[in-house]
Amino acid sequence: MSTDLRKRKITYTIILTSDSPAAHHRRMHIKTGALAVVAFVAFVAVICYAVYTTITMGGYIERNAKQLEQLVQMKAENETLTAEKESLAGKISSLEETLSRKEEQEHELVAAHEENYIPRGFPMSGAAQIKEEGAAADTGEEEDGAGEEENTLKVEANEEWKELIFVAAEGTKVVATAPGTVKEVREAEGEVSYVIIDHGNGYVTTYRNLGSPIVEEGSQVVKGVALFLVGEDNTETGYSIRKDDSYVDPLELIEIKG
Repeated sequence: MSTDLRKRKITYTIILTSDSPAAHHRRMHIKTGALAVVAFVAFVAVICYAVYTTITMGGYIERNAKQLEQLVQMKAENETLTAEKESLAGKISSLEETLSRKEEQEHELVAAHEENYIPRGFPMSGAAQIKEEGAAADTGEEEDGAGEEENTLKVEANEEWKELIFVAAEGTKVVATAPGTVKEVREAEGEVSYVIIDHGNGYVTTYRNLGSPIVEEGSQVVKGVALFLVGEDNTETGYSIRKDDSYVDPLELIEIKG
């Protein structure tokens, strides 16, 4: 007796029910092969998700580690820059103080230079008297009624032209009252000669005398340099000061010592 062997297929039945009395029962028949495929697909999906999660988390951790390393490096660089900034600020402060001191010194030097070039000196090398307007020179001789002596200068009656006339003894020198450049020299025999000195700071001094100038035009002079030599016939010297083309009273600037 022969028996046909048949492969038996296992089928799973799922019955779906409801609490409603009117509902029908539903049955779903799932074969083992289909169930195995579904299980395999689910397993593969889980494995893939696990692998993906592992890779993703690994990259995330690696990125976090790099970012943390960068943050530490940036913090160190920031501390270095802060220290350099403080050091630079100290150097800048020191440099500003140095520049400030230099500026003060330069201002003091400029002020001293300008002060040195202000014509405050006495225009005569020795004692001299100031001749008043309309007064005759005190020569020790009696007037003969013939008018002014030939060796006298006339005091100009001009409110704008403030000039002093000094009367000095023979042998006295007419001198520059401050350093400067001889701007103009005029020598006229028998007439009034003059020397004009530009002191380079707006001040210009003029020296009038009946003698002969002993400096040349364009020469550099220092305070006290002789411009005229007072003799028997040129005892009077006219002296005036201009500041920016306006006359200044010489008595406001002349420093008389002794």
